[in-house]
Amino acid sequence: MLKIVVLITLCVTTMVFPDKIYAEQALKLENEKLDFLSYEEAVKLAIKESTEIKNLKLDKESKSIKLDDTLDDFGDSLYNPQLLALMKLQKSDNLSSESAEKTENFINQYLKTTIKTTFNNINLMQEDIKLKKEQLQNSESKWNTLKLKVEYGMESKTNLKTAELQIAQDKKDIEKLEKDLEDQYINLNRLLGLDIFARYEIEKIDFDFLPIKDTQEDIEFKITRTINSDLTLWGKKQQMEIQSLDIDFYALNYIDGASSKMQTSPTPYKALKLDIEIASNDIEKAKEDIRNSVISKYNSIKKLEDAHENTLLKIKELEEKKRILEVAIKAGTTTDQDYKDLLIGIKQANYGLETIESQHNLLVEIYNNPLLAGSSLN
Repeated sequence: MLKIVVLITLCVTTMVFPDKIYAEQALKLENEKLDFLSYEEAVKLAIKESTEIKNLKLDKESKSIKLDDTLDDFGDSLYNPQLLALMKLQKSDNLSSESAEKTENFINQYLKTTIKTTFNNINLMQEDIKLKKEQLQNSESKWNTLKLKVEYGMESKTNLKTAELQIAQDKKDIEKLEKDLEDQYINLNRLLGLDIFARYEIEKIDFDFLPIKDTQEDIEFKITRTINSDLTLWGKKQQMEIQSLDIDFYALNYIDGASSKMQTSPTPYKALKLDIEIASNDIEKAKEDIRNSVISKYNSIKKLEDAHENTLLKIKELEEKKRILEVAIKAGTTTDQDYKDLLIGIKQANYGLETIESQHNLLVEIYNNPLLAGSSLN
């Protein structure tokens, strides 16, 4: 997504580098052993290391040199076709400041959301691994009990085999989660310009769960706002405006009898009009895609809210079972193993609730951000 944005950006200006103190902090993190990384520090590092942001300055310098060189070629006297070319160059140059500001702002917003999502993924995976290891210990304890019962003919070998399969599955789940966690760290380190093998604790980000209450009017407003703010769509519109100059100046190509070498474009007028129509269709399609993206995010948010409500009900049910089991244990009518299974089930349900709440918060943040709501970021 970021590469596409940079490519469609017509002209860019010099980037604003992080403050000196931020650069010094980033350098310190790179050169010293990193034990803990806060979200704020990670964002500063990511902005500092962003290739896309670095290229804004380089691209601006390149375009400035090319523009100066082209202006020198025009000389003091301009043919009409040359005037058109000059106007197109000047229009592109006038868009530089706005284009660079929009591009850098989008990249900053994108990086902040991406890093927050990655931090959340890492924290959740670490917690899930702890739960899975606890589940494995419980499975092994059940297997030991079953093995003893099989020896005394109090349990079937089939149930023992089932317990063995559960242990094997628990180990596979842990192995997969640990690999996924490694991938999250590797991706984060690449984004921050750190050694890919660096491992450190990260800040635990707290997420509030606040259901949204958007009306249809609210959704339509956010769709319109996103359409007006979307960087890719903005680039398409600017490109079409520059294409339109060919239409406006087409008749002047031949009025003054300029030689064929001085014509602005050998493309027939009808073809130019068709190109504008194609560009206009692309813009309308982009608007529809943005609309669908915003609505899709809204629907996903509401699904998470339904899941949140259902999970709360499940936790409430499990807590009631826990209360009943505690009474049964005192009465000697149930086993400790049943109680252990239930406690793990409660922990897993609470973990699921935490996952839903963080996903909901992140998605609402994207949905409410006009720069990101129309993107594929989810």
